[in-house]
Amino acid sequence: MKVLFSCVGTTDPIRGMHDGAMLHIMRHYRPDAVVMYVSPEMKAHDAKDNRYALAFESIQQRYPDYHPEIHRIDGDAVDVSEFDSFYEPFQKIVKDWSAQYPDAEILLNLSSGSTQMKMTMALLAMDLRYRTKGIQVKNFEQRSGTSERSSEDNYDIHAEIELNEDDDDASPNRCSEPDLFLIRRNEERQRVKAMLDQYDYKALEAMRDAIPADCRKLVRHLAHRSDYDFAQAEQLAENLPVPFCLFPMRPCKSWATKRAYREESEYLLCLELMQKTGALTNFVLRLNPLVLRLQQAYLKQICSFDCGQITIRKGSHVLISRDKIRALDPALETYLDQHFNIFRDNTDISIVFCNALLAYLGKADTEEGRLFTALEKLNQSQRNAAAHTLNNTTEQDIYDLIGFGSKKLVEKLEALIQEIYADLCDPKLFRIYDTCNEYIYQRL
Repeated sequence: MKVLFSCVGTTDPIRGMHDGAMLHIMRHYRPDAVVMYVSPEMKAHDAKDNRYALAFESIQQRYPDYHPEIHRIDGDAVDVSEFDSFYEPFQKIVKDWSAQYPDAEILLNLSSGSTQMKMTMALLAMDLRYRTKGIQVKNFEQRSGTSERSSEDNYDIHAEIELNEDDDDASPNRCSEPDLFLIRRNEERQRVKAMLDQYDYKALEAMRDAIPADCRKLVRHLAHRSDYDFAQAEQLAENLPVPFCLFPMRPCKSWATKRAYREESEYLLCLELMQKTGALTNFVLRLNPLVLRLQQAYLKQICSFDCGQITIRKGSHVLISRDKIRALDPALETYLDQHFNIFRDNTDISIVFCNALLAYLGKADTEEGRLFTALEKLNQSQRNAAAHTLNNTTEQDIYDLIGFGSKKLVEKLEALIQEIYADLCDPKLFRIYDTCNEYIYQRL
């Protein structure tokens, strides 16, 4: 859908036997709707001869299949040289039409009305919040207008319509789309795209005026979600008008399993953003709690071993209980004593301990077991170094320790989650930030 928003001035609707800018844009762009802003001065001229209705009627007679909706707005700004009189009401018109028709392209007439009206239209043509396009119509005289104006006392609308040379199919199209506005809009798009490429949604929130109105809530959702503020992100996702699911997931009857999956998969998504943006020190530091959760989930879902059988909870700590291990499986207690040279009772469950459980269950040499061993090594080396020294973690550090880079590590963790939660996980989830970014960029 195309909507033309146009002021009318002393060259409209027709003068010098040629289209004024508004009529010329209608002739060559065929907008589905025309929003015409009429100042009190132009309203007084129209009251004498009904010039605008007659001009619209003439163009519809010239093109019988063209029937645009005409929406007239009678303004109250007596002094049309006052810039501040127009920006707010013009912006509201564009905003309202954009909200009513989100996919509509709004054509802005840059050539009709006072200088201040044209300046306002030019500003709106560069505003990324709206799908606007500035249209300039060149003077048919190829210089400053010298013919009579439509505000002259002897102006004859009937003669202008009858002798309008632009009705001739051979007449030139004088419309153009100034490159300046396209360059400016593209610069703004590139600024937003740079933020999207960095997944910097908090910075995008601060660029509110550069974000289309129908994307602002989505940006706020992503800002909270990327900060692992899941409750707020979920609340903001309600009724968001996007053509894809923000939380793709297969049906699940178990609330506890669903909750565990959501917490772990969303945490991994946050880690993936750190990996993509090169924040590898933070990536390694934040990896530990996820690895421990995934180890326990793997033991339970794949190995049918619930760590809750051998642990006790004290406040926020989950502690290993020797008594529970002995009651469950005396051979496991013996194995752990041999493995750790007598393991300590009532210590926090850890990556090292869970890897010992996996070895006891014969999973150490599986692909998942080798991954967990690599993660244990990464945790012991880089996490401790990052926490206690001034060094940062590099891609080479990760590769030297585990034999593959951070991107491959994230892919392996995604595959692990898909295996653990096979009945629940929809792989589309792992592209959700890129899906949202592509959607926002398309809306600019």
